[in-house]
Amino acid sequence: MEAMNLNLKVINEVKNNGRLLSDVAKDYGLSTKTVYQIVQESEQRSNRGSLPILKQTKQLSLRIKQLLSRR
Repeated sequence: MEAMNLNLKVINEVKNNGRLLSDVAKDYGLSTKTVYQIVQESEQRSNRGSLPILKQTKQLSLRIKQLLSRR
């Protein structure tokens, strides 16, 4: 549970506060590579969650075009 809390803090520092990976790594006693991996994994998880929404949006857009072309 503590590692998860650390990950959230690291992600917040990089994404929300715009801090450099290397600075965050120094502050938390991690390697820059580890900070990079934490942030990358976070991005991948958030992208996976948005894929169904993107797919639905594309399908709706195509359906709207079909309906408009019937006019």
